[in-house]
Formats: sequence, C-alpha cells, structure tokens
Amino acid sequence: MSLSEKDALSMQPKMSIAHAASFLDISGQYVHKQIKHKKIVCPKFGNKLYLTFAQAKQLFNISFKHKVIVGQIVKGGTGKTTTIENVASCANTYGARVLKIDMDPQGNLTDACGIDPEKYPALIDVITGQSKIEDAVIPLSEGVDLIPSRIENVVLDNVIVNERLPLHTLYNDLLESIASNYDFIFIDCPPTMGQAVTAASLYADIILAPLNPDKFSAKGLKILKCEVETLNRRFKTNISYRVFLNKYSGKTILSDKAIVSLISDPDLEGRILQTTVQFSQEIPNITDTNRNLFSHLKKLPTRDDFDRLTRELLGILPSQARKNIDETQSLEINAATATQIM
Repeated sequence: MSLSEKDALSMQPKMSIAHAASFLDISGQYVHKQIKHKKIVCPKFGNKLYLTFAQAKQLFNISFKHKVIVGQIVKGGTGKTTTIENVASCANTYGARVLKIDMDPQGNLTDACGIDPEKYPALIDVITGQSKIEDAVIPLSEGVDLIPSRIENVVLDNVIVNERLPLHTLYNDLLESIASNYDFIFIDCPPTMGQAVTAASLYADIILAPLNPDKFSAKGLKILKCEVETLNRRFKTNISYRVFLNKYSGKTILSDKAIVSLISDPDLEGRILQTTVQFSQEIPNITDTNRNLFSHLKKLPTRDDFDRLTRELLGILPSQARKNIDETQSLEINAATATQIM
C-alpha cells in the first residue's frame, strides 16, 4: 500500500532549474537546452519547469556510490530525524534512490512522512519473522521509500539479546534482498546505545551526528566517540563517523564556542563536516505539515545548508554531472561540424 497520488506528488522532493544551473555552473538557458535535447519531460509550477527524481536522473546521470548513513547521537532534540529526512530528500533531487528506515520507537520520522504506523509492518515484525522486509517498505514518492516505526520497536533490544542475533550481520541479513534497490539507505536511530543501535552502527558506512551548540550535545558526542572506539576494537572494524554543527546561530556566543570546541578536539580531525546548518523556525513549521525543505521550491537559507551538507556528506560532485553534460555538448559540436563539412 502506498500514499495517494496527490500526497506522493506533494511530498516528492523538487529542484528548481536555477538550482540545477548553479550546481552545474552553467546558465539556466543551457539547462533548458539540455532538457530539450534529452527529451526530458519536466513538471511545471505555474509556467516554470522544475526537476524531480526522474528528470534529475536523466539530466545529471550521476553514478552514486552506495552508502548506508546512520543518524545517531545520545542526545534527544539535536535534529537527527530532521537531518535524515532532509538529507535523504535532497539526495533524491539529484536522482538518487533512497530508503529511509525509522528505528526509533517514537516514530518521529514516520510521523514526519505522514504515515500511520499501525497500518504497516515495522522492523520488529521483520526481525521476529511475522513479516517480510519487502512488505515493510512503503513507497512515499518516486525514488523515496520508508520502513516505518511503531512503539513496539522498543523491544528490539530484548529480541536481539534473547534470540542471540549476530550484531555485526543483523542489518545486512535483514536488508540483503532489497539493499541493491537503493543508492543510499538512511537509518534514524533512537538517542540510546542499545543492541539495535549497535547493530545499525556496524552496518553503517557513515554515522552522522548532529551537534547542537550546548554542553549536553557535547556530552552525547563524547559518548558516541567512546562507543565507536569500543565497537572498532571488539569487532575489529573501522566505523566512520561525521559530525556537523546543527541549529547554528551567528548571533549566539554558544555557537562560536561550539565551533572552537570542535576545531580544537584532536579526536575529531578529519571527522568534522565543513557545512553548518543554521537554526530556522521554518523546519518545525514545514515538518508539522508532513513535508520537508525539499517538498517545495521555496528558496530558504536552511534548504541551501542541507543541500551543501548532503553533497559534502555523500560526495555528490558537479564534475560527475558536468562530465555527462560536456559529453553531450561535444557530440552536438561534432555533429554540427560534420553537417557543415557535408
């Protein structure tokens, strides 16, 4: 069962032609030329064209490197769920197929997507064998799927312990049959360090930790660092984590102190993302309508922040798309030259 066509269209992540031109460092006119040349059929808002997943995939033709991103930090309210929601949606605007997995029993990500979790299987149902993983996947919009969460996920840790499920292969075993359908898998974890979170951490390519400019977030980050070090020793692995400053405000001393603290921590060398996401009341306002910053075309500073964060985190480079544009341009020139010679 999927959302209604109307809901799916309103939730579909979108990119303006102007943003596509800026990303490619070419003119909007040339983007329109490429769209016409490739016979890409774009939706319209008023009389302006825009891109969604299907058109971006045709235009950019980016080959993404598959990654699993796990949102995790032992501190509630840092913006972890908001980050997963917006980064996943932003990636989709570049033509990436994404799967969002809500593992938090509170189900905030599920709620943000406008899904009634009582109507669908959750991870607990799959782990206990009551449902297949394919039945838990909800298509939200084109190229965006969700595995929802219910309050019953609160017993995930107990089931893992009682059934002696292997932490280091748990999520790989659960998702093996569907993982290849996606360019990126995003897992939203609860602010705890239980068995289910440990299993997700071991499955991750990158743990993403949003840090707020307050001392409690700093304590949560310290716990995360210690936990990752412990897991790396125990399982002889090399879990990677990245930190970024979220809810940043240039008007507060706390934000400045947080930046200094991050830069001066030797343990975080090479782990700090350059992008900071500023505080904005627009985020809770939009989330309250079961939408995100990329569900519409409104230009907002926070949307730009999340766009930069997504590209930095996932390695989405203009050069990857420009190569395809340049190759098309070269073919056009060669064809025109050949016609003139004839």
